[in-house]
Amino acid sequence: MRLTQFSVKGFKNFRQKIGLEEMGAICVIHGENNIGKSNVLEAMQLFFQLLKVQDQDNALVLNQQMTFSDIEQLGFIASDIFNLAFPLAIELNATFNIENLELKEAGIEELLPCSKVQINQVIKPSYGTFNYQLTHFQFADGTDVTQTKGTEAQKTYAKQIAKFMAQHVLPLKAEEAHDRLILIGIDRLMSSREREARRGVVPQTLCLQLYDAKESRERGYRNRWKLFVRTLQKFNDMLGEGEFTVLFDRKTGRADLAFESSSSILTPIEMLGSGIQQAVALIARLLMSQATFVAIEEPELNLRYTLQLRLQEIFDELIKTSLGPQQIFLTSHSPAFESGEHFYAMRTTQNGPIIERRAIQGAESFTQHYAQSYAPTVDKRKAALCYVSNEGLILLPERIRKLLEIEQGGGIMLLDDENGQVELLSDEKFYDLVEPLIDEPK
Repeated sequence: MRLTQFSVKGFKNFRQKIGLEEMGAICVIHGENNIGKSNVLEAMQLFFQLLKVQDQDNALVLNQQMTFSDIEQLGFIASDIFNLAFPLAIELNATFNIENLELKEAGIEELLPCSKVQINQVIKPSYGTFNYQLTHFQFADGTDVTQTKGTEAQKTYAKQIAKFMAQHVLPLKAEEAHDRLILIGIDRLMSSREREARRGVVPQTLCLQLYDAKESRERGYRNRWKLFVRTLQKFNDMLGEGEFTVLFDRKTGRADLAFESSSSILTPIEMLGSGIQQAVALIARLLMSQATFVAIEEPELNLRYTLQLRLQEIFDELIKTSLGPQQIFLTSHSPAFESGEHFYAMRTTQNGPIIERRAIQGAESFTQHYAQSYAPTVDKRKAALCYVSNEGLILLPERIRKLLEIEQGGGIMLLDDENGQVELLSDEKFYDLVEPLIDEPK
């Protein structure tokens, strides 16, 4: 299943309709802070959660009153999602492409073509309650089951499709349903339960999921664990030879993720660098959630640029497997995660924020990162493709890091002279230079 178009109006600060068109496997939204990038992902999540309304009745629900409690059960607080200054109805519109094989695996016999399914949902505040409306449910042949001409059989079929879109039921475990879309926020936690049990970037609930997958008798679930371990071997140049494992303590009921080196030394995940911890947590989420769609806020946090690029390569690879999500939606300030032919530029106007689809070549300019910009040769010396972020962080390409002998990172010194010339040295080379001066007798 693929989400090809999404638009929203009336949600939080979106006074006018904004949307994403021609959505690919990885969709990246760039924009300034506090403009509403995360609100787009939350609106997507609300769309999928509202589809769960169709679980409540035998007939297709076209109109229903909802309470504050109903909205909370969907994971939202009404006062947080409606624009308080301009209390507009929230309008959510999405277009999907669903393969016949997916329906067959879910036990749904095709009645109307699902190569293009367009759904509109509206939720309005109404005197202390909220009115939910399904205003559009159209299939590829043009049949809209919300209209009076839709037959009961077609409406029943549409209800099946809505429930299929809202949740994914695992084969062999019909009692277990997983949300089609999960949102991984900046805190990288998925629930209040995880916040209470948090001890590190990788929470205990996620470690337990990894252990269950490792020990599972179900082939698909166990294969997710194997793919997780295999994928993380891409970080062996930073961690050394070895692989990740997860251990379970029956007395405490805790599971602990650790890196086991080739010499059988176990290093708990909490003792590794924060960047590695975050990358591990994100990859685990992508594989353990069972979600078809994964939305991530700012995956670049705490990651140096080269690690961001590696994480983007992993996202690309996981999407191409049958075990990972089918689409990933990102908000980011970094150009490292681009994929496909375009990105989404979010900017503010007098009428509120808008989103524009732009060619991928313009991502570095829009985000004001120039890590991959062209650098000429000067006096037979090659100019390094470096940049300094607005936080003062310096990116050095691999070629320069090798020259400085700090391939895995390390301290650097910048020496400037009275002529304005600046020289870059590793800490070791700097101290080799200054120690003889310090040791000289006065």
